[in-house]
Amino acid sequence: MRLLGIAFLAASLGAAEDANPRFEFLRMNLEVFPGTDRIFEADWTLFWKLKANLANVRAAEKLPDRELAFRVSTDAQGRRTTPPAPGTPAVLFLGDSCTFGIPVNDDEAFPARVGKMLGIRAINAGVPGYTAFQGRLLLDTIQERPKAVVIAFWPNGLGVWDHLSDREHYELLAAQRANEFSRLKLTRIIRRATPGTRPRLSDEEFAAELNATIERARQIGAVPLLAIWPFVGQMDGEPENPRQTILRKVAANKGVPAVDLAPRFRAQGGKRLFADRIHATAEGYRVAAEAIARELKPLFAR
Repeated sequence: MRLLGIAFLAASLGAAEDANPRFEFLRMNLEVFPGTDRIFEADWTLFWKLKANLANVRAAEKLPDRELAFRVSTDAQGRRTTPPAPGTPAVLFLGDSCTFGIPVNDDEAFPARVGKMLGIRAINAGVPGYTAFQGRLLLDTIQERPKAVVIAFWPNGLGVWDHLSDREHYELLAAQRANEFSRLKLTRIIRRATPGTRPRLSDEEFAAELNATIERARQIGAVPLLAIWPFVGQMDGEPENPRQTILRKVAANKGVPAVDLAPRFRAQGGKRLFADRIHATAEGYRVAAEAIARELKPLFAR
């Protein structure tokens, strides 16, 4: 048995050198979002990203009692399509599937709505499944110089995926590409054998990524803004998630405006503004857009 265990360990350490476990895990968990497997591709830095130049790809979210269909188009940079606004200032939206806009069409996602409300160019850089770690890395790749950056992350960092943090997985992929051995291979195997609750981002890592993203936004001349996304339980009085509290504290410490969307959702429809526990309906995204546009409007009135 001991020899068998050693053989398995050796095989595991040497296997799948070209694999991207995070991307494969994402693909394996898209059953409730049929069609979305066609919108992603692997990326060695970001783990995955949206494919570029998609045109009206049909996707859906499967709920117990119904299926919510939507269509996805992307631009040449692999960002969800927003209404064109040439010659106007830009706002960059960093976030996850709520910023991307599951399960609504391109023009119903809140970044597109904000762009239309303010008459500015909205860059929807939201990607389903992303954490603040990936958002910070993505910001480093942006060639545009937006006037503001809206940052909206928290749910995905709580997930326990391949037994590594996002940073550990990033370092492991870098070692694989350089054909170098990484202690993280062994770390992942040990954690698989003794399953724990290591999230993709700890509370401390989440706060650090937010701080770094804010600083990077300021370095490129943009005004950062944090959006605190709600969840359906808050409509019935559940306390906010600790990650939402972290967003609030980071905003206060960094002198950054924060738009808390839970009170807006409660005031304008509550549960009916949600398609599921976290994603909004088209009406919910409209409520989010109005609140964020209100905060951004003075910036474009200068």
